[in-house]
Amino acid sequence: MPNLNLNHILLIFLKYPEPGKVKTRLSRDIGKDKAAEIYSWMAETVVHNLAKSNLHKTIIFFDPPERKIDVEYWLNHSHRLLPQEGKSLGERMRNAFREVFSHGAAKAIIIGTDCVEISDEIISQAFDALDLVDVVLGPAEDGGYYLLGLKKQIPEIFDDIDWSTELVFNQTLRKIEEQGLKFLLLKKLRDIDTVNELSGEMLLKIQGNEIRK
Repeated sequence: MPNLNLNHILLIFLKYPEPGKVKTRLSRDIGKDKAAEIYSWMAETVVHNLAKSNLHKTIIFFDPPERKIDVEYWLNHSHRLLPQEGKSLGERMRNAFREVFSHGAAKAIIIGTDCVEISDEIISQAFDALDLVDVVLGPAEDGGYYLLGLKKQIPEIFDDIDWSTELVFNQTLRKIEEQGLKFLLLKKLRDIDTVNELSGEMLLKIQGNEIRK
C-alpha cells in the first residue's frame, strides 16, 4: 500500500455550519436552518471521503477562527485544524498556501466543500499532474473552481478576482496565462450553492427532514 506523502498537502477550506452564515443563497430558498444542515452534510461528506487518504496529508482550514472548539467537536477531534487568515477568500487561500509551503510542502491542493462529487481519484490526478505543470485547476459549472493545485507560491493568481461570482474561473485562468505558467484543467464538476443545483436525492432529504445522518 502507498505510504503517506507528508510533502503532499490537501487543504480543505470549510466554515462552521452556523445558520445564516453558510449557504446564504440556498438559505433564501429553503431557510437558514435547512441550508446549514445541507452545508454540514456536504462538509462532512468531503472530509470523510478525502481526509483519510494514505497518499497525502490533510489540513482543514476553518472559519471563523473563534469557533475552533466547535469545529473540533463537529469533526470529532480527528483532524489537524488551522484557522483561515485574511479578509477576502483570495487572501485566505493565499495565506494557507504560504503556510504549507513555508513548512516544506512540495505540492499543495486546496478544495472547498461545495462539491461533493470530488473524489480521491481526482485528488490523486491533480497531485500527479503537478509533476508536469505549475497549476492544476478544477472548473465548476457555476463559473468558479472546486480545486486549485500548486507546487510553489503564486500570489498573483489571487489578486483582483471577483470572488463568489461566475467570473472567478476565467479571471483566474487569465492570471495563470499572464504569468506564463503551465496548467492542467480537470473535468468540470458541479458546486451546490442554490436550490436548482441540489440533486433529487438531496431534495428528498430536505422534504423528509433527513439531511442529518
